[in-house]
Parts: sequence; C-alpha cells; structure tokens
Amino acid sequence: MWVSKKPPAVPSLEKHPPSTAKRFTDVCITHLLVHRQSWIRRKMEELGIKTARDAVEFGIREVDYPFHMGRPDDLHVVNFYHGRNCWKISEDYWDSCYEVMMEVVLCRRTGCRALANCDGSSIFITGMLRILNVPAYEVFGAVYRDGMLLGGHGWLIAMFPEDGRWHLVESTLDTPPSYPNGYPVVNPEENRWRVGSIVYEGWVRFNEKEYYEWGNGNMFEKYAKMGFREKETVRKHKAISEAFKVRSKALKHRRLLGRLRWRR
Repeated sequence: MWVSKKPPAVPSLEKHPPSTAKRFTDVCITHLLVHRQSWIRRKMEELGIKTARDAVEFGIREVDYPFHMGRPDDLHVVNFYHGRNCWKISEDYWDSCYEVMMEVVLCRRTGCRALANCDGSSIFITGMLRILNVPAYEVFGAVYRDGMLLGGHGWLIAMFPEDGRWHLVESTLDTPPSYPNGYPVVNPEENRWRVGSIVYEGWVRFNEKEYYEWGNGNMFEKYAKMGFREKETVRKHKAISEAFKVRSKALKHRRLLGRLRWRR
C-alpha cells in the first residue's frame, strides 16, 4: 500500500559526490514541482497551455531527449567567473519543473530544443498539471517485462478531467498518443500497472502537497541509489516503444554511434 511519509531531501553535492548527487544543493523533493510556480503559470498562459491535454501534449512534443556521443546524457554544470567556481553533476540530475520550462522559453528564442530525460520531462508535465489543479502524481520506480528489470524510470499518473479516470502518462514518447484513450487507465491505489507486455512498478509518488512510498521499506533510497546506466537502457526504451506503439525519443537518436556505444 502507499504509505504517507515526510518528503525527503534530494541527494545533493552538499553531501554526495558528483556521480551520485541529483541536485547542487539540498531541496525537498516536492519542491521540484513548485519552485517559481507563479513564473511557470505565467509562461503557460503565454504558451496557451490551458487544459490537461495541452499540458500533456506540450510536454511530450516540446522536450527532447539528451544525448552525447551516442549515449544518454545528464551532465549538469554550474560555472561562475570563468571557471573559478565550478561544480558539476555527472550522472543523474533531477530537473525541476521550473528548469525545464526555463529551457523551453530560452530554446524558443535561440532555436535549440529543450532537453530532459524521463525524470525531468515527467516532472515538467506533473508540475503544469498541478498548476491547472488537475489531480496528478510524479512517480519514480522501474519498468519490468516477464519479471526482468528493464531499467529505472520516471513517469506520472493523472486524473484526466475529460473522463474522470486516472491515466499513466509516458513523457519519453516521441509523439503524444491519442487523448485520452491512448493513455492507459490505472488504479492510483495500486503500484503495478501493466501496459502491453511491460509493467510499471511505482516505488515513490508525490506532488507539491503529498509524498508516498510503497510499503514500509525505504523506496526513495532504492531509487536514488540506482545507477544512471541501470536506468537508461536500450531494452527499456524498446519495450516502452512496443507497449505504446509510439517510438521513444531516446530511440530516435540511436544512430550508428549509439548502437556502438549504448548497448544495454
């Protein structure tokens, strides 16, 4: 069952090395959705994001997947004063909704593409839905097929106003499925949701007001300790693409170099 707990601080450089930190400084996990919320709301209005469908489809279409030299990339660097004060998170950075919206806004000015992996893109959509007062939770967990772990993952579940049912939203798809029926219906009181041949298993779920873990174990620590290469696997993205019958953004970038370097 889902157990309400005190929201934890996201592992940061204050206590962790660059390879395991997820943020530069300590922040409560629920704040990933609410930091600079009034600014996000204003940008949503400017972008015409007024409904749940707008938020879901905008988040899927607007945010691409980060790759570098053929592999998924999540390097983040803060560089002040020509490198005199410089810090980096080398493996697995957890974006806030604000940071992804900031990328969207600035990339629209410069012609680049906003980037985020599964954690960041799903947090982005969850944050926008909550601003629209849509019931929604960010979920951290893992994806399985036939009992085999395919990779750690981040996604969201939300109650679509159009039909009053809870749906699973996969933010890493290259194009949005048909709305709302293309998004699998789920029971929010459960933590295992089957989509085609794969199972999404939720370990942690939260929004800006609530935080839950499944059962009595430390599921947040389990997810936070999962290595980046355990999360970002080719087999996971292939299975997600097959389940939704929509290509994953990560597979779109898997050209010759990716096939040589990113094989898991």
